[in-house]
Amino acid sequence: MLALFYALLTNPAFAAAPRAYVVGLHVPDLIGDAPGDAAEALTKALDETGKVDALGPEETSKIISGREALILDGYALGPGQARLQEGRILYDRAQPDQAIQVLEDAADQLAAGLAVSTDVRSLHEALMLLGVSYVGLGDEDSARVAFRRSAILDPSRELDAVNYPPSVVSLFNEVRASVATETSGRITVTASMDAEVFVDGKSRGAVSDSPIVLVPGTHYVLVRAANGASQFKSVVLKPGGSAKVDALLELRSVGVAAADASGRARQTRDLYKAVGQYATGGLVVFGGVTPNGGVALQLYSPASGNFSKILTADAGDDPVGAILDLAPALVAYVGDNGDVRSDRVGGTVCALDVGANDVLAGLLYDPPKASVAEAAGRGGPKWYVWAGIGAAVVGGGAAATAVALSSGEDPGPQGTVSFGPIP
Repeated sequence: MLALFYALLTNPAFAAAPRAYVVGLHVPDLIGDAPGDAAEALTKALDETGKVDALGPEETSKIISGREALILDGYALGPGQARLQEGRILYDRAQPDQAIQVLEDAADQLAAGLAVSTDVRSLHEALMLLGVSYVGLGDEDSARVAFRRSAILDPSRELDAVNYPPSVVSLFNEVRASVATETSGRITVTASMDAEVFVDGKSRGAVSDSPIVLVPGTHYVLVRAANGASQFKSVVLKPGGSAKVDALLELRSVGVAAADASGRARQTRDLYKAVGQYATGGLVVFGGVTPNGGVALQLYSPASGNFSKILTADAGDDPVGAILDLAPALVAYVGDNGDVRSDRVGGTVCALDVGANDVLAGLLYDPPKASVAEAAGRGGPKWYVWAGIGAAVVGGGAAATAVALSSGEDPGPQGTVSFGPIP
């Protein structure tokens, strides 16, 4: 009997259509209700093919609820953290000369990530490991530069003598003491709306006329309104000097688009890999206007880590309409297993403006408030298949649809057999 149930649950003819998450389109100049309308239109176009179960922004928001900050951190810091891990491996292999270039890259990427994230721990770690690598090569001057960058971010930071050798602790403390003796500078922040100010990852409260007193050096200033509209600036503060940051907060976004197409492609890849990490159990759909004035539509599979090939078209006078026309062809890239077909896996990611998706920015910075009941039911319904005195209980996903023919009330614990996780 169990063999019969298993055959039923795994039969492709009864398998549920795979989920396809829609989180908005990267189309500049969409204002008002237009971004949300475009997302819903794409959701409908995908759903009407019958090949995927398309979930729009509102439903997707329930899936990723509570993980928005993790997605933003993953997008902003993920590439730098990956480089940091590479540098750590090289250092552990006693290859400090090779580790140094990788760690320099990691520190630069993690610093740039502060345009979105407020987590500086990885940056501190990269700078400290960079300094230690220079110490290992006998280059104390370069080590001082790395330690100084770390001390500027947090002048109160102290090293744990358990994790660092005495020579490193001594040199770092010397650099930190030197930074503390320099004449402080001041940064004044203004903004076009109420907003919070973060300097080097730390909240400095609401925007006000009061200057922020800081040690000299490079500081990372992020001004962010409650709805996600933000502005970021790297400020070099001289001893006793002053600087002003005027933040014009308009459209909310998850970042500023890179100037070149390759940079935009990297940003798009990192963004949707981060989204896909928490929008599990399906495929992530994304698309928008490309740098050449065309439009593109693509899939990302969190399960396999694959991106599909890119579908493109001329934008014409209606870029949203052109994207919607690509929907039927996109779902043909989905295989019977719910993943991107092996012959439709692509090696590139479309270059999009990450700052031009108001819907996604809203989901991450200002998500709709889900009720307790909605949160509790996020995993989908539970279904029951009766067989004599037993019941097969299946939670969510493809298997749930396979047994939807005989859903009903909870039959109770007696003789119950469970297949897979139950949400």
